[in-house]
Amino acid sequence: MRVPLTAALLLSPVLSVAAQFGPPRIPDTLKSPVIAADSRVTFQLFAPKAGSVVLRTEGPAPFANLPLTKGAEGVWSITTNPLPSDLYIYWYDVDSVAVSDPSNAKPRVNLRTVRSLLDVPGAAAEFFAERAVPHGALADVWYQSKSLGLPRRMHVYTPPGYDRGGSTRYPVLYLLHGAGDDDQSWTMVGRANFIIDNLIASGKAKPMIVVMPAGHTPKPGGLFSPNPEVDPFIDDFLGDVMPFVERNYRIIPDRANRAIAGLSMGGWHTLRIGLPNLDKFSQMGVFSSGLFGPAGTIEKFETANAATLDDPKINDRIKVFWIATGKEDFVMPTTKATLAMLDRHKVKYAYKDTEGGHTWPNWRAYLNEFVPLLFRADVH
Repeated sequence: MRVPLTAALLLSPVLSVAAQFGPPRIPDTLKSPVIAADSRVTFQLFAPKAGSVVLRTEGPAPFANLPLTKGAEGVWSITTNPLPSDLYIYWYDVDSVAVSDPSNAKPRVNLRTVRSLLDVPGAAAEFFAERAVPHGALADVWYQSKSLGLPRRMHVYTPPGYDRGGSTRYPVLYLLHGAGDDDQSWTMVGRANFIIDNLIASGKAKPMIVVMPAGHTPKPGGLFSPNPEVDPFIDDFLGDVMPFVERNYRIIPDRANRAIAGLSMGGWHTLRIGLPNLDKFSQMGVFSSGLFGPAGTIEKFETANAATLDDPKINDRIKVFWIATGKEDFVMPTTKATLAMLDRHKVKYAYKDTEGGHTWPNWRAYLNEFVPLLFRADVH
C-alpha cells in the first residue's frame, strides 16, 4: 500500500525521532511499585551493574531490609506478602548508596533526602485517602520575612468553598513540621489536606484554614543550637507569618479561633509559642514532643513563663491542650518531663500514649484525632 505524500511528510519527523532514539529502554518502561489486588507489592529496579539491592524504609514496614533478586537484563525485583493499608516511605540501597525509586512519581522530599512513597489502599488508610468528597485548595505561598530579611515559603490549605469568595471568615490552625522537614511535609507525607477534607465532609470538623510554615531558618539558633532558647523562627512566626495570614486570608482574628499544633520540633515550637502567647492561642496540639534541650531547659522555661503557668485562670484560657507520644518513641522521656512540669503548675491537658514510635503513621492518626476537637463550643 502506498502512503500519500502528505501523510509521509507528516510521519517523517516521528520516524526520524524513533530512529534517533531507538526502541524504548528497559528503565523507561519498568513499572514500580505495582500493587496487586491482594495488596502484594512488586518493587523493580533496573541496575545491571549493581552487586546488591536492598529495600529500606523510614518507619515501620513489613518489607524493611528485604533483598531484591537480580533477574534477566539487569532488573532487580521482589514481591512482598500482602501489606497492611498505609502510606509507606521507602528507597533502595544499591551497593550501600541510597536511591529513590526512579519508576515512582510520588516522592517524599525533605531538607536532606529524596525518598519514594507507596500508598497501599484499604480501610486503615481511608481517613487520609483522596476520597470523593469536596476538596479544599492547597497553595504554596511566598511572603517577605522582615525578621529574617528574605523571602520565605509556607503552604496554606483553604477549605472547600473558600475560593468562591464571599464574606465568610474561618478559624485557623497553624500546623508545624518536625526537624529535617519543611513546609510541604505535612501534606506530602502527612496528608493533612486530605485528612481535613474527609473530616469536614463527614461533619467531624469545622471548615478551617490551615497554615504550614517552614520551621527551619538560615539564622543561628533553634532546637539544635547551643542556645535553643534563641529561635529566629519564633520571631518570623509571630512577626511575619501570622500578620501575613491575617492580612491576606479571611480568618477570624481572635484567640478562640486560633490553634497551633506540631510534631517533634513542631511540637517544641508549639509549646514555646503557644503557652507564652495565650492571648493569641486557645488550642494546642503537641505530637511526639516536649521541651527539648540540655539539662535545665525545662526549668528555664518555667522561670521565664512563671506568671503564665501560675495564672489561676490558665485552665479557663486553654480550651484544648492535647498531647500524644508513641510508647516506643525516643522522645518519651522528654514528653514525660514536660508533663511533669505542667502537673507542677496544675495545667490541665489531655494525654495519650499510643503504640509505635516517632513515625508518620502516628502523626497522621494524631492529626485525625486532634482536629475534630478544634473550634467547638462543647469542648473544653
